[in-house]
Amino acid sequence: MNNFKFEEIKAYTKAEAIENATFQILKDATQAWKNAGKPLTGNSLKEFMAEYLEKNTKFTNGNGCMITIEAGQADTRERPYTIENVKGEGKRKPTKAFQIVDNDTKVILATVFGTKDDADKAIKTLYTEKDYKGNCTCEIIYKITEGEPIASKGFYTPSKNAKLGTYIAFGVEA
Repeated sequence: MNNFKFEEIKAYTKAEAIENATFQILKDATQAWKNAGKPLTGNSLKEFMAEYLEKNTKFTNGNGCMITIEAGQADTRERPYTIENVKGEGKRKPTKAFQIVDNDTKVILATVFGTKDDADKAIKTLYTEKDYKGNCTCEIIYKITEGEPIASKGFYTPSKNAKLGTYIAFGVEA
């Protein structure tokens, strides 16, 4: 019975790979795969998978096994980030603005610089000319109109040893 499927999964840990597999992983086939000479291509890999599934899962639906091709290393940093300050030239000048936001989708429909009356007119225009049919909220925000609008930047910085591993999950779909 050769109606099984297999998939390559990239993950930082084996537990994460098992969680991302489409099958319920019953057994780790890594040692048996190594003993079989680490077949990676063509029919030899498929034959190994079929024999292993037959022996260990009897081709039951929804169950499978996993091979660790290259083990991953989890990011263990407590603070996996770097913050870089951005220096601005001169002073920053904030300007009051009104942002019209859809209540359900939280999509910004319009940003109006000026008075609250101008914002109300923009809402009326949305309903009359733009055929807007939802409910919206007008929020007060401040935009930087002069000077550098960016104050700092954040970067994801994993530990030096963190790396994605390669895992192959194989089994019979449910």
